[in-house]
Amino acid sequence: MVQYSDNKEKAYCDGIVFCLDKKTGYYLASKPTYQGQRERLHRYVYRTYIGSIPKSYHVHHKNSDKTNNEPDNLVVLTASEHLEYHGANISEERLRQKRKNLEINVRPKASEWHRSEVGREWHKKHGIEVAKNLQPKKYICQQCGKEFHKKPQGVNKFCSNNCKSAYRRKSGVDNIERQCEYCGKLFIANKYSTKKYCSCECRKHQRRK
Repeated sequence: MVQYSDNKEKAYCDGIVFCLDKKTGYYLASKPTYQGQRERLHRYVYRTYIGSIPKSYHVHHKNSDKTNNEPDNLVVLTASEHLEYHGANISEERLRQKRKNLEINVRPKASEWHRSEVGREWHKKHGIEVAKNLQPKKYICQQCGKEFHKKPQGVNKFCSNNCKSAYRRKSGVDNIERQCEYCGKLFIANKYSTKKYCSCECRKHQRRK
């Protein structure tokens, strides 16, 4: 029924020439075949020799060989069934091709758009819309142990800024080493404090100068 050229770049059926689309692997008619459109070969064969194709249905090659367009190798599937099948049965070679295309073509363009003014504005509006629908969740303050409720945005470890500051002071996460301006001794102080002396005695002696 379907014949192919020696290099498989063309297929012939009912006097119609179908040319291989190397990007998709399907054969496309060289002239309109149905409702003014140039059909793919497998759809033409199914419609002509098996029956009508329900709206939104795909014609699937049973053995996944796009060069086998005989009627007994074709079946109709819903779009979701077709996508699910190919997702579960994708070959390693095809998977590598998809990953390569993702790295070379998709991700750079997506990254460029996300950094653009339009992309940033979209994210801003999207974030506001998402936040509106978030429901408060229960958390336990890591400083005082009190239960509090907040929307799940950011890091919710503390019930208040006072508890957050107290926790950081207690843990020493903001501590730095300073040199006393009176005796020159090194001492530990919170980096946000204005402490200049290692002790009250040094502060008093400095004031007496």
